[in-house]
Amino acid sequence: MLLKLPIDISTFRKMRKSGYLYVDKTKYAYDLITGGNRYFLSRPRRFGKSLFVSTLREILHGNKELFEGLWIHNSDYNWEKYGVIEFDLSSLGIDSTETFKTGLCHALGEVVQDYSLEVEISTTNPELALRDVVKELYNRFGRVAILVDEYDNPILQVLKDANQAEEIRNATRRFFAAIKGMDAFIDFVFITGVSAFARAGLFSGINNLLDITLDNAYSNICGYTNEEVDSYFSDYIKEWCNLENISYDDLRLQIKTWYNGYTFGSNLFSVYNPFSFMNALRARSFKNFWFQSGTPNFLVEELKKEYRKEEYRIIDPEKFETTEESLGIFEVRATPLPSLMFQTGYLTIKNFDKGKKLYRLGYPNYEVKTALQTHLLGIFTQLDFISAERISLQLRAALIAGNIDEVITLIKQLFTNVPYQLHMKEEKFYHALLQVTFGAAGIKSQSEYSMSHGRIDLLLELPNVLYVIEIKLNSSVDVALDQVDQRHYYESLLVYGKPITLLGLSFKREPKNFDLTYKVKYINNSQEK
Repeated sequence: MLLKLPIDISTFRKMRKSGYLYVDKTKYAYDLITGGNRYFLSRPRRFGKSLFVSTLREILHGNKELFEGLWIHNSDYNWEKYGVIEFDLSSLGIDSTETFKTGLCHALGEVVQDYSLEVEISTTNPELALRDVVKELYNRFGRVAILVDEYDNPILQVLKDANQAEEIRNATRRFFAAIKGMDAFIDFVFITGVSAFARAGLFSGINNLLDITLDNAYSNICGYTNEEVDSYFSDYIKEWCNLENISYDDLRLQIKTWYNGYTFGSNLFSVYNPFSFMNALRARSFKNFWFQSGTPNFLVEELKKEYRKEEYRIIDPEKFETTEESLGIFEVRATPLPSLMFQTGYLTIKNFDKGKKLYRLGYPNYEVKTALQTHLLGIFTQLDFISAERISLQLRAALIAGNIDEVITLIKQLFTNVPYQLHMKEEKFYHALLQVTFGAAGIKSQSEYSMSHGRIDLLLELPNVLYVIEIKLNSSVDVALDQVDQRHYYESLLVYGKPITLLGLSFKREPKNFDLTYKVKYINNSQEK
């Protein structure tokens, strides 16, 4: 009988006691505890950060019996007990500096109760309460560990109010400064979050905090590698194969396309999103599980802000290049768009130029690409997610059916909603917007596809047809089609054995008028307009 899949289970003890599958990450915990004492790790939501913190807690408590059969159980780890203080800042209901203080004091009060400490602590001053609890634990155990999960959650929850976000950030900085003040009594600190406010000096009070976010040695600390998927989940995949009457290799390729691709280091080792992957195994179907579990509102709100319009209106995320330092920037009032989208998991590292020390970013997988581009389409066209998704699916169906009139009608329907202020009098704006539109529809598309004698503006690949699209702005549609036809852009595509549709598009945009005309030619097809 297969072990239960730990979907939405982030408590190590519960997983080990209640028959859940656990992918062994204890070697990483061993290396952290024995190799240093102050760490910070940033990973996207739903990526296993809380489970890893829970694993650390049980190790630091000395609960060796929970780890039977795992790597650390057979290692030379000494299993000495620490006094452990743990904070999960996402569970304390913090929405102001006052609730920040009372929430932390409440959490410290629970530590006092758990250890039956004979000390009265402040209920309003977390710095004083921390000092008293740390000293009591040190006197009892001789070593103290502090674990902080989702440290940035209170800041992100109020990010749309920059003043309030800065107040909570400053309160967080003061609390971390208090940890520094207890440095002589604290042996181990581990902090996790989604964002890297650490670069903004939030953790400046903690001596020698090592940021392992992009450390190659810890690139696979959260998420599942290909090897782990085949080692731990092959029987679950085989059951799915039997149900769908599909080969193991074919299904594995689909799983990889949908949910693999996250990279957190210059070594370019990729991992699967564990939440989406295990949900797919449970449901035995491919869906956007990560997005359905809740798109971070702060990202969508950030993309809607006025000052972001210059960034995202010509967005082509798969061409972003940035430095490691830039990837770690997160400011309350202004975070570079590539950094914001990387830290929240919507982009990942695709390549690393060792000479230039530059990371190239891109979408991690099909799940994220289609869902995010649907959200971007909704932002551009001022439609809600459901409406944008519905029109995108209609567009895909029309393209597969070869119904060009319907395709143009749907594109007009979408683009007419784009505010005039967002439009740019450049063809690249329409390239980008069409790329987002087709991406939201789940269509494999390539922008500026290079040929030996030119570049195709957009190449669409559908199961039964290829589309070669040339885009013009305020120019004749004949010019658009003639360029792609007379230069024979399609010739190298004939080897695919699919019908090819050449489509010239001409956009015209004025303050009170938007129009789109087209001309089409069919290759290996008798129809022609």
